[in-house]
Amino acid sequence: MQKLTQGVIVHMRKRRWRVAELRRYEQCELVTLAGAEPATAGLTRRVIAPFEAIEPVNRVPRVKRVGLRRWRRGCRALIADVSPPGAIRSARNARIELLPHQLEPALAVVRGLGTRMLLADDVGLGKTVQAALVVAELRLRGAADRVLILTPAGLREQWAAELRDRVHLAAHLLDAATVRRRQSTLPLDVNAWQTVPIATASIDYVKRPDVLRAVAACRWDVLIVDEAHNVAAESDRHDAVAALASRTPYVLLLTATPHNGDTRAFVSLCNLGAVDRDRTLVFRRTRADVRAGAVRRVRHLHVRRSRAEIKMHALLAGFIRAVRREHGDDISLAASVLQKRALSSARSLERTIGRRLDALDSEVDEQTPQLRLPLSDPSGELTPADDEPAWSADLKLSSAAVERDLLREVAAAARIASRRESKIAALGRLLRRVREPVLVFTEFRDTLVHLRDSLACPVAILHGGLDRAERSAALNAFTSGRVAALLATDAAGEGLNLHQGCRLVVNLELPWNPMRLEQRIGRVDRIGQRRTVHAVHFIARDSVETRILDRLRDRVARAHHDIGAPDPIGLDDERVIARFAIGAMPGAAVVDASPAPPLDVPDLQLDAMCEAARITASRARALDSDAAQSALLESTAPWIATSRRRATREALAGQTLLIYEATMEDGVGRIADSMLVPVMCSPRIATSALDGAPASASREVPARVERALRAWRDEARRTHVAFTSTRLERERAIAAPATAESVLVQPGLFDHRVVKRNEELAAANEEESGERSRRLAMIVQSAIVVHQDARLLLALTP
Repeated sequence: MQKLTQGVIVHMRKRRWRVAELRRYEQCELVTLAGAEPATAGLTRRVIAPFEAIEPVNRVPRVKRVGLRRWRRGCRALIADVSPPGAIRSARNARIELLPHQLEPALAVVRGLGTRMLLADDVGLGKTVQAALVVAELRLRGAADRVLILTPAGLREQWAAELRDRVHLAAHLLDAATVRRRQSTLPLDVNAWQTVPIATASIDYVKRPDVLRAVAACRWDVLIVDEAHNVAAESDRHDAVAALASRTPYVLLLTATPHNGDTRAFVSLCNLGAVDRDRTLVFRRTRADVRAGAVRRVRHLHVRRSRAEIKMHALLAGFIRAVRREHGDDISLAASVLQKRALSSARSLERTIGRRLDALDSEVDEQTPQLRLPLSDPSGELTPADDEPAWSADLKLSSAAVERDLLREVAAAARIASRRESKIAALGRLLRRVREPVLVFTEFRDTLVHLRDSLACPVAILHGGLDRAERSAALNAFTSGRVAALLATDAAGEGLNLHQGCRLVVNLELPWNPMRLEQRIGRVDRIGQRRTVHAVHFIARDSVETRILDRLRDRVARAHHDIGAPDPIGLDDERVIARFAIGAMPGAAVVDASPAPPLDVPDLQLDAMCEAARITASRARALDSDAAQSALLESTAPWIATSRRRATREALAGQTLLIYEATMEDGVGRIADSMLVPVMCSPRIATSALDGAPASASREVPARVERALRAWRDEARRTHVAFTSTRLERERAIAAPATAESVLVQPGLFDHRVVKRNEELAAANEEESGERSRRLAMIVQSAIVVHQDARLLLALTP
């Protein structure tokens, strides 16, 4: 039986089909078929050979005369499908606005510039669309069968919707309930994660040791990490992502705030998934670079504190001084938590101190280490980052009586101050005056609830303690206009797209990592925002917050130097800020002298502009109904039509137009590239070429076609080899066996579990090694290119 290759016409179940995609495995082939006759036009089927009888058929050599309308439709479809070497093929049918900067990452991948990327554009410039295009392009080229997308819990549905609506890819949302349901229908030795080609999951769910073990046991071709700044610092999130990225060929890290001024954290982010010192491709574009987004205005609203608040802050400062006298300046970060709580709201500080007083009165050590289990969050949807922080052991005084007395004074002052807080009153006045939707951010969940209870107008809240349904209800209430404001924390606000109905962002307090401010403002300052965006930062006048604001510049300068980070207000190191906030550091800030990581910043701006223009023209000339005619054209004999238009007949000048298609296949049967070649010739030569006569005239046209294809074939080969070689280099680095220490196994006299477990691990390692070898062999095979003879598809006579 003839070997199947992409593009051949086959018979399957008494119908004619064209092989649209072919994926070869060790003992079978997954074949995607497109309809190639009127009864199956527009249909697709996926079958497995040899379990399904698929018989290749030869194209009919005779010429088929068709009507001019049908000929034009087939010609339009062919022209729309053709693309130069190194172009993006998936964007033409994608439902996206063609913005050149969004095409650059996919171009870099196709041209073999790299396999690890940091997409660090300003907030709202379409990083999700860029990643979706990369995935679609890799899947179209057979390089991304399995994709894993890790996001904050609230963005999983948004990612699935973007992939479905933008590039027509079905992504499955996996959480604890879904995995458990899938696993119950599978054999015990089948991993539920292995059954999903494109999975989107919460990073906080995947980082769990039991879940990470199952996820890491699967082979992934592409790993996408959204809001990647959350995994930059050393943490269990970082460790989980690093373990997966180091085994994945393509890694895409998405964040609008990759650099918060801490160069060490930025280096850690850029090195995620690095194997054999491969470099990171960085795409960092601002709104000014792409001329997108509305005008942004940032204002600082200095709020006068009440006497009760001034007293509360003074008593809190007295307690911190007492702690510093016993423990020194090393307690800066611990003490800064109390400052953050006080600046957030008096009610938040009262709650924190109240819990500590309860612990002192009950003589329970609040700092006893406890194993944190996800028992209250089986779905992995909740985010504890905005919850009330625990009391640090560094804040404990040697005399419990003195500590109790000092804290009771602070708690009493906080209780009085919470009755009428100056920032909440200022926010109420602002909401009454603006009379338009407002997005309000604060750092802590309990402040959010206190704010909701204190405001006189209807509001919705969004925080890390809400599940999927509650989150959706809050967003619907805000976008529908049923509430005047949406109160959110950073843990729940990432990834929101609220630019359609909102342009005003209020920050109740300054986060000490002002890159969060950029994330907050970016919820409304996005592509598609038509109005001026306003960001208002509330600052307590004559407080430590005012002095901190003057210190928040150095780290943004460092971030801007390393990667061109935005400046929402300026930044400084959080540890330095903490020391300054409690009065431990009146001097200059410490400068981080860590070296920046090696980065590649591809210059593809001009190429992307040309590609956007090409795809726009391709979209304009093709109709949705033409695709079916293209499939029929490739499955039958060459179509010939006679022109009736006077202008066309004059352009032909008595000659015949012949259109040939040349294809280049890789070593596994996929079409790697294709090209159309038009040839004008006399009717006599055209007749010989159409009839396939052995006369010299019939050989003249193929010779002219071959001369026209020389440059294209060289460029197509070069581009394909570059793409495959870059992928192969990364795969080989991943597959390189690490030097493992030999482990001596001591079998028990009666218990052989250790020996059995060691044998199972050895068998698993051997199976994994064999799979990697087969995978590398397949990639090496796919690097081979085979140029097929040009086929005559269309002829137009005057």
